[in-house]
Amino acid sequence: MLHYRHSWADQQKTIVFLHAAGFDGRIWKQAGEQLTDFHCVCPDLPGHGQSKAVPVTDFDAASDAVAELIDRVGKGPVHLAGLSMGSYIGFRVLARHPHLVESAVFSGFQHVPIEVSGVMRALMTASSFMMNSRKNREKMARSLGVNDTSLVSQRGGRPNASSKTMRKISSLALDFDVAADLHSVETPTLVLAGETEHPSIVSALPAFQTGMPHCTARIIPGLGHGWIATEPDLFAQTLRAWFLQEPLPEGLKAITED
Repeated sequence: MLHYRHSWADQQKTIVFLHAAGFDGRIWKQAGEQLTDFHCVCPDLPGHGQSKAVPVTDFDAASDAVAELIDRVGKGPVHLAGLSMGSYIGFRVLARHPHLVESAVFSGFQHVPIEVSGVMRALMTASSFMMNSRKNREKMARSLGVNDTSLVSQRGGRPNASSKTMRKISSLALDFDVAADLHSVETPTLVLAGETEHPSIVSALPAFQTGMPHCTARIIPGLGHGWIATEPDLFAQTLRAWFLQEPLPEGLKAITED
């Protein structure tokens, strides 16, 4: 069972926020403060924060845990918002539990595996151990535009996720392959990417937009993977617009399909 924080519980519509790897539900505090017209639910995902005891096996199992949480919240179909790991898990929620989600906004993920060399995988493994250092975690957070570096640690300075969990999530993300599932995911979905993100993430946008029956894709010009932290107002405006079926902010750039 996932631990979660929530705010504005008296609102009728609910947003469930799914965080990136290495963080926990606290990362969404600023967004929740701007979206007071929604019930904002921010779980700690498997292997993270106060849900650290929930094992990380694969993104399908994680999506089932999120679905159980949505059932527990008990306010009918919800809106989903995800970043990076949260987007991979969120997409699997749409594929496996479509009746639970009214619409979704995901940023920073791709639909097919990312090809990397054995050397690069070894470097990623080494970097997971480096995240045991609070100094390194805080440096990583600042590189993503997260100014509140306390968000990468639990009380006492412990990491939000173990190095084993971080290695598992990196492997699952690199091997993520849902190309065959795109056509069957009918939930209205906005897929976003920072313009300077990994090319595999940016180049996936046309595939999401053309492959999913009710998908729109947009680029955030000049920004990277952590654009949600550097442009929190734009992020909140984007969520509100998509979830209320209003025009998207002008700061988002339409993609050019090949």
